[in-house]
Formats: sequence, C-alpha cells, structure tokens
Amino acid sequence: MLKRISAVVIKDKKILLVTGYDESFYWTPGGKAEKNEREEDALKREIKEELNLNIISLKKCMKYIEKNITTKEPMEVCCYLVETSRILKPQKEITKFIWAKKEDILSKKIILTKNTKNNLIPKLIKDNLI
Repeated sequence: MLKRISAVVIKDKKILLVTGYDESFYWTPGGKAEKNEREEDALKREIKEELNLNIISLKKCMKYIEKNITTKEPMEVCCYLVETSRILKPQKEITKFIWAKKEDILSKKIILTKNTKNNLIPKLIKDNLI
C-alpha cells in the first residue's frame, strides 16, 4: 500500500496548503518515505526539499486510508501537526502556497484534494485548530 506523510502546519487558525504543476487544487505538504526511512525523518526531508523549512516539532495527528488521486490505489495518509522555522520558499514541485481559513475551505473558495477535504479538515475543525 502507498503511504504518504503529511505536514499539518497551522498558524493563526489558518492551514498551510500547497499546489504545483499548474493544478487547480491544494493539499498539505509532504510526500512518501524512502525505503527504511522513519515517517518523521521522511517528513523533515520532504518539508526541507519542498518548502526550504526546518521542522522544530511534530506530533502525530491522525491516519486515514484513501485512494491516491493519480493511481486510484489505496493509500495510507499519516498526518503530523508540525511547527516550522523560517520563511517559506517553494521549491521542486511546489509552485504556490496559501494560508487557508476555515471559511475559505468551507465556502469552496479554495479547492482541496478529496483526501484532505473529507478526512483532515473535519478533524481540524472539530479540534478547533482552524
């Protein structure tokens, strides 16, 4: 099964979302762990590669199973609440980022991946994080 590690970065009740490759939708930053790589190490590496950020702290938030957008295969998504340092600088496949408010997400002003919209966002709203 595919496995994705996701960073949930929240600042002032807004969530950091990224996009790339001229896509019309957003997702949380992160990626796949390499062989024998711990989830936490994979997330630190991905965030450094994609956004030039260092992770100060991380805490497991939730896990869920969804279909991969591209391959339609089942995928386990492991989400971590993350605190980062520095200023964001999108790199590699990330071309744009936004800080999204709950209202923007609920009003569909910002289009999210189905996985993020159906699984992560309801938990963050329930936990009063966004």
